[in-house]
Amino acid sequence: MEKEGSAGSMEDDEEEVLGLLDKVLEDEDWFESEMYLDCPFTPVELRTFKGDIEKGLEMKKLVLSGFLASEEIYINQLEALLLPMKPLKATATTSKPVLTVEQIDTIFFMIQDIFEIHKEFYDALSPHIQQWDEKVTVGHLFQKLASKLGVYKAFVDNYKLAVGMVEKCSQANIQFQKISENLKVKGPKESKDCTATATMEALLYKPIDRVTRSTLVLHDLLKHTPKDHPDFPLLQDALRISQNFLSSINEEIDPRRTAVTTPKGEARQLVKDGFLVEVSEGTRKLRHVFLFTDLLLCAKMKKTAVGRHQQYECKWYIPLADLSFQTLDESDSLPHVQTLAEHEIEEMKIKISSIKSEIQKEKKAQKGQSRNVDRLRKKMNEQESCLLLNSPTIPFRIHNKHGKSYLFLLSSDYERSEWRESIQKLQKKDLQACVLSSVELQVLTGSCFKLRTVHNIPVTSNKDDEESPGLYGFLHVIVHKATGFKESANLYCTLEVDSFGYFVSKAKTRVFRDTTEPQWNEEFEIELEGSQCLRILCYEKCYDKSKLNKDDNEIVDKIMGKGQVQVGQTKDNIRLL
Repeated sequence: MEKEGSAGSMEDDEEEVLGLLDKVLEDEDWFESEMYLDCPFTPVELRTFKGDIEKGLEMKKLVLSGFLASEEIYINQLEALLLPMKPLKATATTSKPVLTVEQIDTIFFMIQDIFEIHKEFYDALSPHIQQWDEKVTVGHLFQKLASKLGVYKAFVDNYKLAVGMVEKCSQANIQFQKISENLKVKGPKESKDCTATATMEALLYKPIDRVTRSTLVLHDLLKHTPKDHPDFPLLQDALRISQNFLSSINEEIDPRRTAVTTPKGEARQLVKDGFLVEVSEGTRKLRHVFLFTDLLLCAKMKKTAVGRHQQYECKWYIPLADLSFQTLDESDSLPHVQTLAEHEIEEMKIKISSIKSEIQKEKKAQKGQSRNVDRLRKKMNEQESCLLLNSPTIPFRIHNKHGKSYLFLLSSDYERSEWRESIQKLQKKDLQACVLSSVELQVLTGSCFKLRTVHNIPVTSNKDDEESPGLYGFLHVIVHKATGFKESANLYCTLEVDSFGYFVSKAKTRVFRDTTEPQWNEEFEIELEGSQCLRILCYEKCYDKSKLNKDDNEIVDKIMGKGQVQVGQTKDNIRLL
């Protein structure tokens, strides 16, 4: 209802509109759970049911049902994002605007269009699943959905501006800040009373995440659709369109790398992450380490209630401006780390191999449906995790200039070199030391779950059945020569392969002295134990007597180059970087 002509009626309008805005913040009886912010039944989880349900088209129906459930959640998220838009637009034309029309258009750009596309898709897909039979086709619906990706392209192009505008407006307007931090997201239809809260920034990220999820679902649908089914070519075409779209925007925006900003509003990007073994108070601890453009953060996974998202807890962080690598002399004061004897490590490997054999026997005998398989998998995971924790011996020491030092143990000098080089490359930039408040640190740590690129601890028990188990047996390797060195040096190479989730050094050439073109021409038989990758490292031999009395694990020799190749593709020359 619009009233014109008097100041009093204008004030009434303002009160009415501001009342609408207040309704967005009403009802605080929301449980603090994110269980409805992401689909609890993703295609990845579906794969674990392969042994319990019929394959083929029934599995396809299950994939579609899970995707439809997640589509409902996504639509509710978009609806929650759109809820404050109308009252905000109404206030924009009053004497007391919360946001300007331009700010509103920037923040909610294309959200209405995306909502309508997915609402139409959901309404069309739902009846097909409810009246399911083998002849049902849904590929045309996914084709149509993929054809609308141009709308997402426009959204992606505006994404940074939208997130930046939310942050800017939140700082300038307390009322908008309250709205943007407390959007209400409805739960699924069968859970009418369940509602969750979410931030505007989190919901703005959902469309970017959704394209990737939809592409993964298309992979799963194709996997469970016979090639002679009418749906197969349609799903293939939808997948092709989706993959081309993702490739086209990959260089323009990486959602993992733009989702976190510094207090100054600058982009804090995730450069590298992975699982490392930290020595803390003399005890080995498995940590997830995150290297951002301005700091290194060490976290551990917190135990959470069943059904809730996993969360990280920050153990410590170092601004890269304050980080240095300790020299051998400086690290003498660090505690000695106990290591398992070689025969104990071998005993673990034997146990793991034995359990693997038992699992294969159980699968054949019970067609993969035996409870014993789950029990054996759990037992193998425990053994592999213990091996992963106790096998690394190569020290990687870092130091905070304010006095605190930290020690990691790695299984490969290749990996240590990669971490060191990544950090040093970032330190060449004009970095300033940053100090995060407790709230800022909590936000950054909370974002790590979404930002991470390494999702699982690298043990074979975490792999899907379809993933390659690696190669077993012996690999014949000939190291001929190396070229491209600018100065003469004493050079040798080491060869290592992955085994039981970590890399093991398997061979070493002789030292070729005082040359720029070493020619070793040495042959090696390397044992493979579930191996997929061969690495080669070229070193300059150190003859400094002051360093030679250090622990052998220290590796005082200098890496001159390194490279890797998939096992089975080793006929070509390996380029050392």
